[in-house]
Amino acid sequence: MSEPQSPLPPLPEPFAPAPRPLRSPGCGRGALIGCGVLLVLFGIGAVTLALNANRMLVWVFQRLETQVAEKMPADVTPAERARFSAAFDDLYRAIGSGKVEPASVQPLQRELFALSTAVDRGLSREQILRLIEVVERAAGKAPAPGVAAPAKPAATS
Repeated sequence: MSEPQSPLPPLPEPFAPAPRPLRSPGCGRGALIGCGVLLVLFGIGAVTLALNANRMLVWVFQRLETQVAEKMPADVTPAERARFSAAFDDLYRAIGSGKVEPASVQPLQRELFALSTAVDRGLSREQILRLIEVVERAAGKAPAPGVAAPAKPAATS
């Protein structure tokens, strides 16, 4: 008995019967050069960021100061407005001279983050006074004597 013959020609094979051998083991020279270039660029970027961190911090605080000053409520007195500007000026001087402790900036960052959502809706006088106090502390100054910050509302459970 013979096997039945197929009327179709044999189907082509999509892949070669054996894989092509690699030229050399490991990474190619191009990959090593590319990785080296990226490493150098990341290093330059890190050094630049470290050297300009204070300038970038001042820039961010200036932008936030401008936004808050534009949305300042009408019941803030001229003396409080002057204290607001003076507090930020002191902060910029302290950052420029390198006298700002990172731990003292953290409460300021938290306060600015808390106020960031309220700036567009408008800030209250109490929020402005609390911000002034936090900025003065970050700049290394004690809050102005005789100027009491408003008490924080009690948390309800």
